[in-house]
Amino acid sequence: GVATAHLTLGREPGTQSASASGAGLSGSPVTFSAQATPNGTITGSVSTTTGFLAPPLRAARVAVTPLRTAARLLALPPRPLPFVLQPLARAAPSLPQRRSPPAYTSNELVVIMRDRALGVPSVGSMMLAGPATARAVGETMRAHLRTVTPAGAELAGVSPTILAARIRVADSTTRDAVAAGLRADPAIATVTRNGLVWLDGAERAVALAGTTVPNDLFYPQQSWHYGLIDLPRAWAITTGSSAVIVAVVDNGIRFDHPDLTANLTTDGYDFVNGVDSLRLCAGGKISNDDDGDKGYDPDPTNPASYHQDTVHGRYVPDSVAGHGVHVAGTIGAVGNDGGGVTGINWTVKIRPVRVLGVGGFGTTYDIAQGILYAAGLPADNGTGGTVNPTPAARIINLSLGGGGDTTLHSAIIAAANAGVLVVAAAGNSSTSTPSYPAGYPEVLAVSAVGPSATLASYSNYGSDIAVAAPGGDFSLGDGSDGIASTLWNFATTAPAYGYYEGTSMASPHVSGVAALILAQNPVLTAANVRSRLTTYAVNIGSATYYGAGLVNAYNSLTQSFGPPTQLYARLYNATTGAIVQTVPTQAGGAYTFTGVADGAFDVYAGTDESGDQQLGIPGRMWGAWGGSALPSAVNVAGAGTYPASFSIGLPTELDPNNALTSANVLMVGGYVHGKIQTASTTVPDDYYRVVIPQAGTYTFETSGWVGACGFALEERTVLGLYDANGTLLSSNDAIDATHFNYCSRITASLAAGTYYVGVAGSYGRRYRLQARSGT
Repeated sequence: GVATAHLTLGREPGTQSASASGAGLSGSPVTFSAQATPNGTITGSVSTTTGFLAPPLRAARVAVTPLRTAARLLALPPRPLPFVLQPLARAAPSLPQRRSPPAYTSNELVVIMRDRALGVPSVGSMMLAGPATARAVGETMRAHLRTVTPAGAELAGVSPTILAARIRVADSTTRDAVAAGLRADPAIATVTRNGLVWLDGAERAVALAGTTVPNDLFYPQQSWHYGLIDLPRAWAITTGSSAVIVAVVDNGIRFDHPDLTANLTTDGYDFVNGVDSLRLCAGGKISNDDDGDKGYDPDPTNPASYHQDTVHGRYVPDSVAGHGVHVAGTIGAVGNDGGGVTGINWTVKIRPVRVLGVGGFGTTYDIAQGILYAAGLPADNGTGGTVNPTPAARIINLSLGGGGDTTLHSAIIAAANAGVLVVAAAGNSSTSTPSYPAGYPEVLAVSAVGPSATLASYSNYGSDIAVAAPGGDFSLGDGSDGIASTLWNFATTAPAYGYYEGTSMASPHVSGVAALILAQNPVLTAANVRSRLTTYAVNIGSATYYGAGLVNAYNSLTQSFGPPTQLYARLYNATTGAIVQTVPTQAGGAYTFTGVADGAFDVYAGTDESGDQQLGIPGRMWGAWGGSALPSAVNVAGAGTYPASFSIGLPTELDPNNALTSANVLMVGGYVHGKIQTASTTVPDDYYRVVIPQAGTYTFETSGWVGACGFALEERTVLGLYDANGTLLSSNDAIDATHFNYCSRITASLAAGTYYVGVAGSYGRRYRLQARSGT
C-alpha cells in the first residue's frame, strides 16, 4: 500500500520488464516482467486465374528517393548470333509458294478392282494382311489385268492389300482413251489418275523439381517447342522405349547422321519410282528418285534434295536440307548424349519409309505402298510381288499433303484397321479446305502453333483438326521461331542442324508424344493413345484452329491436367522483406495469419507442385494483395481482423518502370514476367526494388517464358545489381554463352537493405526474373 503504478505493454512481441524501488524498503528494487503477445489477425481468400494477371493501375507506395534516378550497366561486348551452323535464312515454304505444282503424274493411272468380280476378300479385310493371301490375290489381279489392259499401256504394279494397280501409259496423249477402255471392264471399280502429294514443310535453315532436361548442345534452341508441350515434366516419367516403332513416311533418311543412327531400324524401304523426272535450272534432267535404280528398293536413304525455282519452275539443288531427317529428329533423335539435338523420345525405333523423291513429291500409289509397308501390311515390291516388315509400326507419321483419292484412303483404312495410329500434317495453305491424308476421318490431323501458342500464319484449320502442336512461325520475325532439328549437308556429306516451320513439324511432335505414351504403357491400342492425346490436350482456343487443344506430353502420360498443386499464403514484413508466416490455404482459398504484430505487411500467395512446397518458382502462380508489382501493405495496429482477399496468376511487371524511382517490387522468393520495350545492352528498360531481409547469399536470374533466353520470342538479357544509391555493384550478360545459355544470373553476398535489379536486353522481347536466397 505504499505506492501503485500501471504499465501498458508495447506493441512489439516478446518479454517486457519494469522495475520499482522505494527508499528504505526491504527487497527494493523489485522487477516485474510480462509477455507481450501479438493479437492482430490477417485473413482473406486467394483465387487463381489462368494465364497472365495484369497488374492494377500504379498506386502510391513507400516513397523511394535514391540519389540517382537512372543508372547504366557496364558496357558489354556484343555476343555472336546463336545457332549459326547451317542455313538460318528463310526458304520459301514448299507447299504454298511452289509454282503451280502439278496435281497428277502425266502418264499413270490407278485402277481399283471389284472384290466380288475377282472372288477375293474386300478392302479393309484383315485376310488381305496375310502375305500368302496377298500373293494369291495379287496373282489373280495380274492375270485379269493382263487380259484387259489396252495396247500402249502396261501393268506397272499391283497392291493386293487395297486391290489397287498402277497402269503406265507410253504416250500420255492416249491416257484418257486407255482409262475409258479400262472402265468398260466390269471387274474394275474405278480408274483415276495417279495423284501427286508434296512435302508439307518449309525450312530455315536450371531444372525444377520433377523435370528432366537433356544435355544436348542445341537443346536451348528446341526448348520453346518442347517446353510448350510440357516435355521436361514428361521426361521425368519416361524418355521413350526401343520397343516402340514409329514409321516416318517421308522423303528418306540419313543413316549416317549421328543423332539418328542408333534409333533407326534396318527394315526401311524406298517406294519412289524413277519414272518422274525433274528439269534442272543448270540444264538436263534427273529422276525423282535420283538413287540410280529407278524403282522400289530396300534402301530409304535420301540421296539429295532440290527445290523448285519459283520463276521458271525448274529445280535447284539444296546444300542443306532433309525433310524426313528433320521429322525423324523431332520424334527420336538420340537424347542426352551431349551433342546435337534431342528428340521427344531419347530412345525409340524409327522405321524410315521413303515415298517422296528429291523434288519433294510422290504419287498417291507410291505413298499408299509406303503406308501399307509401315503398318506391316503387304505392299507392292515393284517386281511382281509384295513385301512387308515384321512387326508393324505402332505409329505412322505423314508430314505430307495434297489431294485425296481412293488409293490413298484405302491404305489409310487398312493401316487403321491393323491397329496403327496415323498422324498427319494438316497442311500449310492457311485454309479450311482439307489436305489429304490429314482430312480422312481415320487420321489424327495436326495444326501448327508458333512460340506465341497461337495458330501459325501458314497453318490449315477446320473441322478435321484433332489437336495442335508446335510447328514454328517465322512470321514472328526471327529464325529461331522455327523448329530446330536434324538436317543433312548434301554439299559436304555431313550432318547438320537447322530450323524448319510447317505443319510437317507439328505432326512429329504429336507422333513423338504418342510414342512416349506407348513407352509407358505398351498395351494401349491406337484408339487409347488417340484418346489420351485429345482428352488431355490444353484448351487454347477455338476447336476450328486447335481441335481438342495443344498436345501436352505430361498430361497425356499422367491422365491429368498438370501436377497436383497446393495454394499457400505467405506474409512478408513490408519494411524488412523477411518472411513472417507461410500457411496452406483451406477450401476456397481461405487463409488466416494469427498473432500478427503491429506493423506493415505484404500478403503474397503462390502454388507449389507435387508437394514440394516451393513458392515463387517461375512458371507457377504467384501474386500479392494489391498486385505483385506494387503490393498494398496491410497495416496492423492492435487487436482486430484485417481483411485481404485477392487473385493470383502469372505475375507481370507494371510499366513504366524504367527508372529507379518507378521500380516495381520484387520479393526474395518471388518472380515476375517482363517485356523489354526499348532494346539496349547498356541501359536497363526495367527496374525492380528488392529488400534483402538479412545478410547472406542471394541470386537474381532471368529465364524464358517458355524456352531459353535468346531464342524464339525470349529476351537475351543483361542484368545489373545496384545498391540503394543506384551504384552498380555487379552485372551479367550470359550465364553460359558457350552452350547457348543467354539468360543472365548474378549471385552475390549482400548485407540487409534495399537493392535494385535492372534488366536490359537486345531483342525487345520477354523474360522472367526471379530473386531467391542462396545460389
